Amino acid sequence: MVRFIRDQPDAYIYSSFGTRIFIAGFLLALLYVGQGILVYTSTDKVLSLSSLLGKDSGADLMGQLVGGLILVTAVFVPLASSTMAISRWVLKRTYKKLEKMEIDSKRSQFLLLMARFFFLGCIVAAYAPLPMIAESVMSGGFPSSSVNYYQTKFMRLFFTLFGIALFLTIISPVLQLYRRTESRSLILAGLLASAVSGIMIYMGNGDWDLSVFKLDSTEFKSSFGTIMIICGICIFFCFWIVSRNAKSILKYQRLHFAMKLGD
Repeated sequence: MVRFIRDQPDAYIYSSFGTRIFIAGFLLALLYVGQGILVYTSTDKVLSLSSLLGKDSGADLMGQLVGGLILVTAVFVPLASSTMAISRWVLKRTYKKLEKMEIDSKRSQFLLLMARFFFLGCIVAAYAPLPMIAESVMSGGFPSSSVNYYQTKFMRLFFTLFGIALFLTIISPVLQLYRRTESRSLILAGLLASAVSGIMIYMGNGDWDLSVFKLDSTEFKSSFGTIMIICGICIFFCFWIVSRNAKSILKYQRLHFAMKLGD
């Protein structure tokens, strides 16, 4: 037992770290797959909620704007806020636990802090024109500048910020463990994190030319739903790789200890 503690004093700590990382990956995968299925199956139902406000999402521009805002609130904003919440309540607490055990995790915590600012930027981007819309409605005018923003700039801005924030969140446990093990499989986890981020950024800046007024199109529902499910699966495997490597520290130390006892 003395030999075990002297060789790998952090083995049990990283085993616990691996369990928490697996939970975080499972929750994130569940979130993204769930949002993908929601868009696949319930986009029309979500847009129909605009009728409760006296607007028809398929009639005029104002009705389409209200319907688009409802879908943004139901799909895009929860992606940012829920990912930020999981990173805060699971990942950050995990790093704090490492710090209590005198294991440096300041770099990983800094990455999460940076990601939080980008996530908050996503939420601000989603609702930035609301004051102008409210002012136009009260004055009896039409919010043309807000319509132009949601038609041409919103998707690009939101998914660029979101892709960067998601990358910083996913890569933080990868870097934390790579500093400890330098395992080659963690490079694959890093590539998965880069792929997810790249897909998100491309979705907002690619050839789709989508605005909030086209979110009920078949193209958007099939493409966005598929991408969310793929990203959810990639995130799960990324965190699974990290979890598996973290738990292997204790596994190999136990094997080493058993071999020493045999000698």
